[in-house]
Amino acid sequence: MMNMMRWFLKTGTSSLTRRVGWTAAARSYWSNKPSIIISDDEIEDGGSVKITCTQAIDYSGGECRLYREHAAVPFRETKEAGFLCVFLLSSDELLGRGHPVGSRVYFTCDYHLQQYTSVKSDVGGVTVWGSSPGPRMSVSHRFLSPEDSVEVTCSPPRPPASSCYFYRDQVIVARGSCSRNLTGLQLGVWKKPAPLLPVNLTCRYYPRHDLQIRSELSNHQQLFVLDVGRVSASVNCSVSVEDDQLEAFRDSWTSVGADGRTLTVQVTRGNLTVDQTCDYIQA
Repeated sequence: MMNMMRWFLKTGTSSLTRRVGWTAAARSYWSNKPSIIISDDEIEDGGSVKITCTQAIDYSGGECRLYREHAAVPFRETKEAGFLCVFLLSSDELLGRGHPVGSRVYFTCDYHLQQYTSVKSDVGGVTVWGSSPGPRMSVSHRFLSPEDSVEVTCSPPRPPASSCYFYRDQVIVARGSCSRNLTGLQLGVWKKPAPLLPVNLTCRYYPRHDLQIRSELSNHQQLFVLDVGRVSASVNCSVSVEDDQLEAFRDSWTSVGADGRTLTVQVTRGNLTVDQTCDYIQA
């Protein structure tokens, strides 16, 4: 029995020593691994970003080295100061010669002091957004019911485009094809239903699927969604439209419901704001 206990204690202690050794080795390995912190996940072309390479130990006097993707040679080096190194890079420096505007670029860093080189950090990435000239926005007509549709077209100055986004104010109402039909219900998405709903529509296009490049916003187009089903009797309304939109509207427009009720809109010159007055509306 005593021999068995001596054997158990001997083997148990050996096993515990191995576990402690593995834990210490793992802790030593991870403490030697720098961390990479990137201030912004994406920036506009012409902007800048701060990349920080942090050390678990103050090595004092060594260098942090920044690598672009799988490169064997660092493209930036800087002295370590108090557990960390900071790289301030413009969008041109981020992209280098091999990445066009619109790319997402990945980075790692390590630490070097005399004969010692740490393992590399995890990978961090930055997308450099690009922009292109705004498109021309057009609509087939200016008044429609919730069930009717309007043809909207987003025309890039240099076609083709891979996809287009259509916005009501800041809300995306459609994406994909640059020429499409939108219903009144789509144009009024996430808006409180009303007999008379003004809509300001804009668009932008994306030239390529593989690059993050988006256009400036287009000109805006003003239109109205009329819902006769939300009035209990025929009504007359007056709306003002922006001066640059006035020529695209007729003087008046009437929508007729299934029971003969009408909603008539009189268009007047505006003062760059949308206003509406109706003589009688009951939702």
